[in-house]
Amino acid sequence: MAVQGIASLDPEKILVRGTNWVGDGVMSLPALDALRARFPSAEIVLAVKPWVAELYEHHPAVNRLLVYDLEGEQRGPRGFWKFTEMLRAERFDLAILFQNAFHAAWMAWCARIPVRIGYDLESRGALLTDAVPVPPPALYGHQSNYYLHLLFRAGLIERPIPSERILLNVQHGEKIWAARQLKSLGLGGPRFLVGFSPGAAFGPAKRWLLDHYADLADRLVGALDADVLIFGSRAEKPLAETIARMMEHTPTIVSGETTLRQLMALMAQCRLIITNDSGPMHLAAALGLPVVAIFGSTNERATGPVSPRARIVKHPVACSPCGLRECPIDFRCMKGVTVEEVHRTALGLIKELGVTHDRPAAG
Repeated sequence: MAVQGIASLDPEKILVRGTNWVGDGVMSLPALDALRARFPSAEIVLAVKPWVAELYEHHPAVNRLLVYDLEGEQRGPRGFWKFTEMLRAERFDLAILFQNAFHAAWMAWCARIPVRIGYDLESRGALLTDAVPVPPPALYGHQSNYYLHLLFRAGLIERPIPSERILLNVQHGEKIWAARQLKSLGLGGPRFLVGFSPGAAFGPAKRWLLDHYADLADRLVGALDADVLIFGSRAEKPLAETIARMMEHTPTIVSGETTLRQLMALMAQCRLIITNDSGPMHLAAALGLPVVAIFGSTNERATGPVSPRARIVKHPVACSPCGLRECPIDFRCMKGVTVEEVHRTALGLIKELGVTHDRPAAG
C-alpha cells in the first residue's frame, strides 16, 4: 500500500487493538462502526484479550478476532514473539490502537505494520507513525467519544459524532438458549424478570451496599410480582450469595456460570436491570434494556450508560468523582444512595417506557 498521508489511506487489512475491559469495549463500538463506514471493503481484524473477545462476535464492523492470551499461548517473551510473527505474516496495512499501553504499540511495531495510530501515551510515541495528542476530557466528554476522537484527530474520519446510544444484538440461537435456560431455572413463567449486577471489577468503591440490593430486590418482588436474577463473574459470586442470605425472597444466582455471550442472552430476557457502573451496565444499555445505574466514585458524564432507556442514581458529595478503587473515608457517595430512591427510579422508568411482563420471544 502506498501511503501518501492519512487522508489518502486505502487499507486492505486493518488491525485494531481492542480495549481490555468489557465496559471500555462497549464504549469503543461507535469508533469501530465509524472505522467500518470509512473503510467499507477493508478486512478489520480485532486483537483482544480472551475475557472480552465474545463481545465482538457477530459485530458487523469486525471480520475476524485474534485472541491475545497472556496466560495461554502468548505467555511470556516466547509467546509474544510468536504472536507478533503471526501478525507480521498477516501483512496488515494499518494498526489502530484503542488500548493505550506501551505494549500495544510495541506489538504493532514488532509486527512491522507500516501505519500505526494511537494516542501519545505511556512513552510510546516513537513506536507510532501517528502519535495523536490526547484531547482534554472537557473536549470529548464521554469515554465513547474518546475513541472517536482518536480516529478524527488522526485524520481518518471527518467528524467525531457522539452516539445517542450504542447497539449490541443477541443472536437467534442465543435467544433460544436463554429462554430454555430460564425455564430450567424455574423462571420460564409470566413473572416480571429483574436482573441485578451488584459487582464491579474495578473495585469496591463502585459497588452499592449489598444490604441495599437485598432490600431493593424484595421491594421489587412485591411491587412487580418479580423474579430476581443475579449476574456476575465467578469472583463476584460471594456478593450474590450475601444478597440472597439477606433477602426474604429467594433470587436465582448465575454469577460465574455464564460466558459473556450467555450473560448478554440472559440479560436480554430481563425487563429491568439494576447495576453499578460496570461492564454489565454497558452491556445492558447497549442491548436496549431499561437500566437503573448506581454511581458513586466515578463520573456518570464520562462513563455512564449510552442509552435513552437508562437512568442514573447518584448521591452528590464533594469528593466524588474520585476514581479510586476503594474509599479511603466513609463511603458517603454510596451510603447516600437510598433504597427508596433507586426503587422509585426503577418503577418510574418502567412506567415511562411502558414496560410489560412480556419477555422477548425466543424465536
